[in-house]
Amino acid sequence: MIKWSVEHKSIILLFVILILVTGGFLYGVMERQENPTVAGPVGVIKTIYPGATPEDIEKLIVKPIEDEISKISDIKTIESFAMDSIGIVKVTLKDLSDEKIDKAWDEVKEGLDTVKSSLPSNAYEPTIETDLASSYGIILGLTSQDYTYQDLSNVANKLKEELSKDSGVKAVDIDGEIDDEVHIYLDMVKLEQYGVSPTEIATVIKARNINIPGGNLVINQVKVPVQVSGEYKDIEEIKDTIIAVSTETGTPIYLKNVADVVIIQEKKEVFASVNNEKALLIGIKYMEEENIVAIGERLDTIINEFRKKQLYENMELIRLTDQAAFTKDAINLFEYNLIAAILLVVIVVLITMGVRSAIVVSLPIPVVIVMVFIFMYLSHTPLHQVSIASLIISLSLLVANGIVANDNINVYLERGYDRVTACTKGVEEVKIPILTSTLTTVASFLPLAMMQGVAGKFVKSLPILVSIALMGSYITALTVIPATGYKFLKVKEKDAEEKKIKTKIRKVLKVDGMSRGIVNFYGKLLKAALNIPLIVILIFIGIFIVSLFIVPSLGVQLFPPVERDQYVIDVAVQDGSDAEKTEKVATMIGELLQQEASIRNFTYKVGDGMLKYYITFTPNDRASNKAQFLVNGDRSEAGRIEKELGAKIPGVSINIRELETAVPVAYPVQVRVSGPEIAELRRIAEEIKEIIYDVPGVKNLENNYGYDSYKLNIKVNEEKANLVGITNYDIASTVRMAVNGLEVSELKEEDIEKDALPIILKIPDEKKRDRDILDDIFVTSQITGKNVPIHQIAEIETNSSLNKIVRRNTTRTITIGMFVEKGYNSNEILSSFQVLLEDYVLPDGYTMAFGGESEERNDAFDSMKIPSVLAVAIIYLILVIQFGSLRMPLIIMGTIPLSFIGIIWGLKWMNYPIGFMALLGAVSLMGVVVNNGIVLLDYIRILVKEKDDIKEAIVEACKTRLRPIMIGMITTVISLIPLAKSGGALWAPMATSIIFGMLISSILTLFIIPCAYFVIRGKHVWIPKPIKG
Repeated sequence: MIKWSVEHKSIILLFVILILVTGGFLYGVMERQENPTVAGPVGVIKTIYPGATPEDIEKLIVKPIEDEISKISDIKTIESFAMDSIGIVKVTLKDLSDEKIDKAWDEVKEGLDTVKSSLPSNAYEPTIETDLASSYGIILGLTSQDYTYQDLSNVANKLKEELSKDSGVKAVDIDGEIDDEVHIYLDMVKLEQYGVSPTEIATVIKARNINIPGGNLVINQVKVPVQVSGEYKDIEEIKDTIIAVSTETGTPIYLKNVADVVIIQEKKEVFASVNNEKALLIGIKYMEEENIVAIGERLDTIINEFRKKQLYENMELIRLTDQAAFTKDAINLFEYNLIAAILLVVIVVLITMGVRSAIVVSLPIPVVIVMVFIFMYLSHTPLHQVSIASLIISLSLLVANGIVANDNINVYLERGYDRVTACTKGVEEVKIPILTSTLTTVASFLPLAMMQGVAGKFVKSLPILVSIALMGSYITALTVIPATGYKFLKVKEKDAEEKKIKTKIRKVLKVDGMSRGIVNFYGKLLKAALNIPLIVILIFIGIFIVSLFIVPSLGVQLFPPVERDQYVIDVAVQDGSDAEKTEKVATMIGELLQQEASIRNFTYKVGDGMLKYYITFTPNDRASNKAQFLVNGDRSEAGRIEKELGAKIPGVSINIRELETAVPVAYPVQVRVSGPEIAELRRIAEEIKEIIYDVPGVKNLENNYGYDSYKLNIKVNEEKANLVGITNYDIASTVRMAVNGLEVSELKEEDIEKDALPIILKIPDEKKRDRDILDDIFVTSQITGKNVPIHQIAEIETNSSLNKIVRRNTTRTITIGMFVEKGYNSNEILSSFQVLLEDYVLPDGYTMAFGGESEERNDAFDSMKIPSVLAVAIIYLILVIQFGSLRMPLIIMGTIPLSFIGIIWGLKWMNYPIGFMALLGAVSLMGVVVNNGIVLLDYIRILVKEKDDIKEAIVEACKTRLRPIMIGMITTVISLIPLAKSGGALWAPMATSIIFGMLISSILTLFIIPCAYFVIRGKHVWIPKPIKG
């Protein structure tokens, strides 16, 4: 391959051009995202059982589902919520591959099919949703105080129609619409006077409002369809419906005699606001595997045109979030970092190696990058900050192969070989060491692709793409380097122009004098170290041990928040509050936010969570006492705003949180208590809250056990009910109809574009505030047809009731959750809790567990263990094969901990915590550190065989290899400076780990390797004779 590349250099260069052109085209059409799409293995099962209490839901719905699906081995946790009329079961799978996740969900669905036959007959079938990662790419707020909700809805639907025409749009949803309904408000007093029950009215309306095909008649051999139609055409026909005939006078009784019939916009328990004005939210989802930046640009045009031509006067269309814009900014930043890194590496190579060598070494860089682009396109790997960061990290690693190959070609040229022979033999001689070096580096990266869990999947593309880049660099070292080397490299003595340019550059920068000085100084230090090798080794071990004591002071953080000027405000008023009270609080908060200069706009939803606008964002559960804000503004002001809101609106839970990068958690710190009895669980939870309440750094101490409410229990007198022919079902269905309302039919308007209006039978809302209304409800006997007042056959009792029962892993559980104030660490707070609760004695049958960020962090860190061990094992195996020894590779492997000295002090100096990305940098650095050891030890062994004095051989070998090691270190450090400087809180710790780890390990390796080799092979006494000279 090498000789062929030299002999067919024109073909190689043409191939390079084709690759670059192809890559440039693919780069323009590649899918783009801000971050990798990572779906947590979570599914939600919902089952509706109208009218059921939380206790009924727990017993009849939740527990049977839990019992069935808990048999599935791949389930990690089951969390269940039993509430009025609905049961929710949240299932979290173990860390599995995508194929196994699909299989596990199939098993869950099979379990639901099995259990549904045992659920109550009046319960709806359970539904399961597993695509919880899907989010809206753009959210718009359509707002105005001058128009009705119907006006807003009309405009929103026109915009939806325009947006849906774009091929990159998957769905457009309108949130917050309030539709017209026909309400029939029953007058219970008049119903009693006329002796008519709600059930009778429902039956009559259903029978009256029909449109049924009557078949066909054949008249004169022609089919004539017969239509039986009695559909309502307008509200007046509904009012004039005859519901009964008076037994006394024989006159008809019309619906309007016993009820008010009106068309109304029913006030919802869930509604939205933008900048404290009524609003509709329009969410736009992108198609998967598309370039969302290009889609976003097209949608911008559509939205701007709509504003100009179709938006009503005094109506605003506000962009609340735009994933395409964030993605474009993120990719642009990383592209800048990549270009800056390439230029810095080229400059370093130019200064240290000269113009011609710089061309030879630098040309493979764009070739390898384009090769990675081609792989990304074929494997459907999007362009995002992780994939671009992988290219930045690869830069110095892929240059190293070119440097080694180029240097050896120059060696042969200086020996007088012709260019063909020099390029062929020069690369041929180093192809195995280059392969070994490449494989050890790949071995340190590729196993990281095995990491499971959300964190592992978030960075999965990084080890894969770095490995592809490294293998690509090996291919170019055997092909592009010899081909371009033949073209550009010349014998230095004869190349006056090259020598002149190189001399000028090096003279200006004083490179030659500096290099000689560094080499000589290093030689003297090494000679001194070889006089006391064991002491030197022990000193470095001591430095490593001292460094470990610094680790606790660094703090721990799994992932930093997303760096965008957006944040969420979670608001919770007193348990049991209705949506109207919550709206008043939300409006007060909105008025305060409008006074903040740092806030551009905001939106909130009352009674439900915000639309999911980011993959890790978790909307609030539906609850009338909760509101959730999305604020666009300077996030550095969020802490101050939170404190001011809390001070000005006391008695309300207000918590501001930023977006999580990869692993969202409900509360950073959690204490969970599990056991059989709710009353005892509550007692324990209250005691624990008192114990931990004053721990510094804790804010918004909350629990999930809800509140006590009271319910009205209609206790049927079975004997009396049987005597008049009324069943429990008759009573329950009539009460539900009167209290909750019952959709009995629909009104189809003449405008076929409009949806039919539901016809709802109900009691006036103001009447529902009086419990005595239940006494006035009539129930129709299915046997006698008579209407019987409910108070004659039942008693109404007031009982206390839970509003929610929470279970975890099939056991009732109360979770005490809390947030952490800025400047505090969740890990420290959790440790404080564990100390405070260490002596707390739980009753028999009750358990306590801690959770939150610590659980996710431990899972993420644990996922690194096997890949790290595997990486070390593979690297050691490669070294054993290369050196043909079990002992020599241990010298090199011993240098790996040296990188941790630099990593620890680097993180300390830059004030970064230990996190997933920092550890990822540490693990990936292993191969690079080992490569330095290989370069050094391999040449030491060669010279030791050639020289009689082992010390002199070691010193000469190390001085000779100092240059490539230092160049490799400098290119690595220089290439990562842009990422460390502008990579943000996510990437800067990883870049810092590699930079400082590389700096310190490279320097210490230059002493540890020769000293360790001398100890093993030198046959020395404790303090050998000093080396002269």
